Amino acid sequence: MAGTTFELRHYQKEALRALRSYLGKVPLMGAKTAFYDVTSAPYRPAPFVNEETPYVCLRIPTGGGKTVVAAHAVGITAREYLQVDNPMVLWLVPSTAILDQTLAALRNEDHPYRAALAADFGRNVSVLSLAEALSLSRPDAEGGACIIVATLQAFRVDNTDGRKVYQDAGALMDHFSGLKPEQLARLEKVEGSERPVASLCNVLRLHRPMVIVDEAHNARTPLSFETLRRFDPSMILELTATPALEANGEQHPSNVLFHVSAAELKAEEMIKLPIRLQTDRDWRITIGQALDCQVKLEEAAQAEQAETGEYIRPIVLFQAQSKSKTDPDRLTPDKVVQFLTDDKRIDRSQIAIHGAGKAELDDIEDISAPDCPIRYVVTVQKLREGWDCPFAYILCSVAELSSPTAVEQLLGRVLRMPRARRKTRDVLNRAYAFVASSDFQAVAERLKDGLVEGAGFDRLEAAELVKSNTGFEFDDERADYVHRADPLPDSPQAKVEDVKAAIEKLPASLRTRVTFDPATRELAVTRPLSRDDRNLMQLAFAPVAGAATVIDRLFIKSNRIQASELPPGEKPPFLVPRLGVRRQGELELFTSDHFLDTPWNLAECDPVHFAETFVIREDSKAGEIDVSDRGRMKIKFVGQIHDQLALAIHEPAWTLPRLVNWIDRGIPHLDVTKPAARLFIQKALEALMAKRGYTLDQLARYKYELRRALAEEISRLRGEREKSQYAALFASDASAFETSAELALLFDEQTYAYNQPYRGARKFNKHYFPIIGDLKPDGEEFHCAVYLDEHPNVRYWVRNVDRKPNAFWLQLPSGRFYPDFVAMLDDGRILVVEYKGGHLAADAEEKRKIGELWAEASGGECLFVMPVDGDFSSIDRTISSTNP
Repeated sequence: MAGTTFELRHYQKEALRALRSYLGKVPLMGAKTAFYDVTSAPYRPAPFVNEETPYVCLRIPTGGGKTVVAAHAVGITAREYLQVDNPMVLWLVPSTAILDQTLAALRNEDHPYRAALAADFGRNVSVLSLAEALSLSRPDAEGGACIIVATLQAFRVDNTDGRKVYQDAGALMDHFSGLKPEQLARLEKVEGSERPVASLCNVLRLHRPMVIVDEAHNARTPLSFETLRRFDPSMILELTATPALEANGEQHPSNVLFHVSAAELKAEEMIKLPIRLQTDRDWRITIGQALDCQVKLEEAAQAEQAETGEYIRPIVLFQAQSKSKTDPDRLTPDKVVQFLTDDKRIDRSQIAIHGAGKAELDDIEDISAPDCPIRYVVTVQKLREGWDCPFAYILCSVAELSSPTAVEQLLGRVLRMPRARRKTRDVLNRAYAFVASSDFQAVAERLKDGLVEGAGFDRLEAAELVKSNTGFEFDDERADYVHRADPLPDSPQAKVEDVKAAIEKLPASLRTRVTFDPATRELAVTRPLSRDDRNLMQLAFAPVAGAATVIDRLFIKSNRIQASELPPGEKPPFLVPRLGVRRQGELELFTSDHFLDTPWNLAECDPVHFAETFVIREDSKAGEIDVSDRGRMKIKFVGQIHDQLALAIHEPAWTLPRLVNWIDRGIPHLDVTKPAARLFIQKALEALMAKRGYTLDQLARYKYELRRALAEEISRLRGEREKSQYAALFASDASAFETSAELALLFDEQTYAYNQPYRGARKFNKHYFPIIGDLKPDGEEFHCAVYLDEHPNVRYWVRNVDRKPNAFWLQLPSGRFYPDFVAMLDDGRILVVEYKGGHLAADAEEKRKIGELWAEASGGECLFVMPVDGDFSSIDRTISSTNP
């Protein structure tokens, strides 16, 4: 198989982590309790199917890459929940266009979707269309992951008569030979007999499929869930940007397990934001503005290609009006094209009409190819479903934006960032909208509604994502255009040699654009500073007094950021020194690499603890029967699934090496080599057989419980190792720790990511960003935030969001510690606050120690405090006790 490398974005990993956590708890807690344990939200079973069937949704906005998450979810579900190597997956999509795209991607060995499946199942993957599944062979069904991609419409009928998926098929007869009575009891029978119908539906019932519902907002009706019930699914995973959150008529709500915010997509460089909006009453002027923007963007794109090698051809999406018998003056696609070709002299070969009976996009094999001439696409309400071109930068509407749905159909097309990576020219990091209207505010509100109702963004986020535009004068985007900064203050902490040293720290691509005039003390830069440029300069110039404000003003000036877009007052850059450790004279950011040797030789660990604690419990076997409080017999749902899946396959004989290899494949261990891991696992199995007298056949029969227990044992041993080596490092090298501006974290609105925005009634005045992430509107942490916001010595504060890439953290023995709040004091010092309820204080000693070490290493520039049980006065004591 061709090698494929695709690094998941942080939020995609977090979505999968949430799914893994949930599915790992379902066998112990059940679907409902496990969901509440992970989300603290109520759970609503899917209608018609067994109420214990896990039914969850991953909410990922437009442009977030939800399909690759679905591909990775197959392996997670197989390992954590189904406990099989050969899952059956029914992958449902909303349209034939998306069906064709999904099939092609899952079959392409060089595509990230297929690579995700290969990582879990190797070559043992079958990807079938519905037509191909009607002749599915038994070896393909049992030999590995079997994925059937279809539209829900192909199955969704009130009466199943006449649908091939529910009919006898000679090609499927082999699946039903040699079945046990308990298997036959679950299948649909030929009327008047006990013979199972040899249908694809019955094949799916045999294998208890995992059902993936793509664009799940299209499948909310009772008939949709009744259709899913026919396949007896083992779980239902929904993916959508806009899930139903409340019951509405016949629309059943989703159980949102994980929600990705627009802030995370922006921080991960997945989407173009903000949307620059410009309106004009005259449609001709509106089109002209869009064309001018396209020309300037293409010039910027050509300069970008010359510098980075990345090819971009900005495309305009024109939204025209539909025909009307009563209004001959409507601006139909043909009239828009005529205006473009006759008045604007645009070559017709650069225009594609898709709508009003024409589908010219269908004739274009690859619109992103350098030899493709298309720069303008004219449509009415929507493009071909599944059409995805990150080159679409500009939405130009000469139609009335009458509804959020009409807006969203096209708005989502201009949001995706080419290659999911920010460009060095900031004009290529934004989307643009031109609308023929005399009411700018009404149009802006409809765009925001489209972002919320169609693209899946939060209402609070959408308010920050649409900005007004006053023109596209891109002359200063030229490579030779020079932007001059205000003079640096003349002080001993801003000597000429300090400035030159800071410039030398910059990456070569930025360093060549920055100059300094010692006579005028002015910094100058060619081309506007991007946010990344600004952040790099802030970090490099941190030791130069006064440079932070000068660089921020240069960024604002070079990008013509309007005063209306800036928060009131002048905010200084928010830099937080991080903890470093000296190694061979070099200061390095303190991470686990400084106390852990890699690889870890797991084979040296003693398996005796595992042999003494692991016990096969016969009553935990799949199919355990409990008696409910009402005296009814109830089969354990998950155990029942495991039994049914085990009956559906015929495994070859197990040997000890094969069992060791099988267990090893299912336990991630990046810090352990395969030989070391396999040797430890073999020693553990041999010790277990010697201690307990278990046979190899017994271990193989309970291999899933065995693998789970071995994974926990390896995790326990890893934790012991990390803790002991962490303690040893501090005992021998405590004096080697220090903080430095060279290792500083810069809080930046572009990279400030969170899961949910704060929605409380209480207004905060000092939070550094307009939106506060992951702060509940009540509780002890909320009161701590109020205390900081009202504190006379606090200038700004940030809600430091757990497990986000640009959050402040300190290294612990196992993982990272993300304090709750980071504050900038009026005197310039940085205060880090970690709040603990009284019941949690005793378990937070390691966090307190590393926090106090960080503060001590800063020489008084940084403070750390851990208020406990509402004692916010400890914040006052910390600030005043070390007040300079």
